[in-house]
Amino acid sequence: MRTFEKNGKVLPYMISYKAIKNTYFRIKEGILYITTNFYVKESVIHALIDQKFDKFYHKASEQKRIESDDHIELWGRPYQIMRTQGKFKYHMDEENIYLETQMKDIVSIKKKIYHLELEKMLHMLLPQIHLVLAKKSIYPLPIKLKYLKSKFGSYHRKNKEITLNTFLARLNPIYLTYVIYHEYAHVKVFNHSKDFYNLLSELMPNHKLYQKDLKKMAII
Repeated sequence: MRTFEKNGKVLPYMISYKAIKNTYFRIKEGILYITTNFYVKESVIHALIDQKFDKFYHKASEQKRIESDDHIELWGRPYQIMRTQGKFKYHMDEENIYLETQMKDIVSIKKKIYHLELEKMLHMLLPQIHLVLAKKSIYPLPIKLKYLKSKFGSYHRKNKEITLNTFLARLNPIYLTYVIYHEYAHVKVFNHSKDFYNLLSELMPNHKLYQKDLKKMAII
């Protein structure tokens, strides 16, 4: 494993060479993994890392923040999990989640809570969002919930449906609102052109604040 240092910060990285055309970067467990063509010089790789160093370093640092098994982040707030045996159900107060479950794997438990929390939040948010969308002749689509590793949401033009990352249940609900408007804007404009962002600004005038924040957040 090698390291790239800039402004006193150190980023570990690994390079894999394959018979591919493009160069790909991904962060996993705090390490930058680079996959590139056999003929790409390391000096070129260094230049690319240097260009996006702050973004890579931030994502790597986020992944290093390990959340303990008895804590969970929901809607931008930390909670302690108080777990007992029983059929899966939970309720919350200001500081704790009181959880009954037979499940043993804490990762699966948290993902199930994210899914259920997102369902409840969508039930509250979507009526108002649909009213805003209707003004632009954009109408409700089926929404799938899935824990994704690389994106917060997607619009599937062929199937005419939206997928939302249940990881959004960890963040302030305003980010969920932004992602919903973002994906619905693709119904009218599929690419990220000027027309797309003009439409998104009409749907959610302050969207740039949340778009900028999400780009800095790592999905863990």
